[in-house]
Amino acid sequence: MRISHVLYKVPDLDAAVEQYRRDGFDVEYGKADNPYNALAYFADGSYLELLGRTGMPSLAKTALRLFGKKAFVARIDAWDGADEGLIGLALESEPDRLADAKQLLKDAGEGWFQFRSRRSDPGGRVLKFVGVMPNHLEVPFFGTCDTDLTRPGFVHPNGVVGFKRVSFGTTSELLPLVERLCTDDRVHVFVGDGVRDLEFEYSDG
Repeated sequence: MRISHVLYKVPDLDAAVEQYRRDGFDVEYGKADNPYNALAYFADGSYLELLGRTGMPSLAKTALRLFGKKAFVARIDAWDGADEGLIGLALESEPDRLADAKQLLKDAGEGWFQFRSRRSDPGGRVLKFVGVMPNHLEVPFFGTCDTDLTRPGFVHPNGVVGFKRVSFGTTSELLPLVERLCTDDRVHVFVGDGVRDLEFEYSDG
């Protein structure tokens, strides 16, 4: 699967948006009212997500735990409690290949939680997607999106056109699984901890 997006945790969403805009990124909030994230889309439909918080209420987390989704809530809690920095990598699957990706998880003995969600962006565009959250934080989450997010030929004011490289650290036990899931040549998988070494591609090469 290819890169869908990279998550970067920020302590103050509004301040982060202002800073990234000053740095030459075209950034939009995830939603108009009470946003919890902001996005910098790239030409190929991938994007950088600035995450202030997940927006999941405590009651929802409690209910999910009661229904056996403790691993999913643990990932959400990890994001909510994280310090500023890179915290997650998401991969994107073609809708007709999502079952193949889940089979890789099954073959490796990895559980997951699947969900459907939708949101409206500030421009009124409705985004619908299916998400798959593996039980281990050391495995990237993935899914499909029904909305075309590509921006052909788009270049950010600073010249960035997309991701050039990102490294994802996992355990030696999970390394073979993550390598099978990540077929994007821009993703370097290594034995380590989390997302590292994010580089952008510029229009001038």
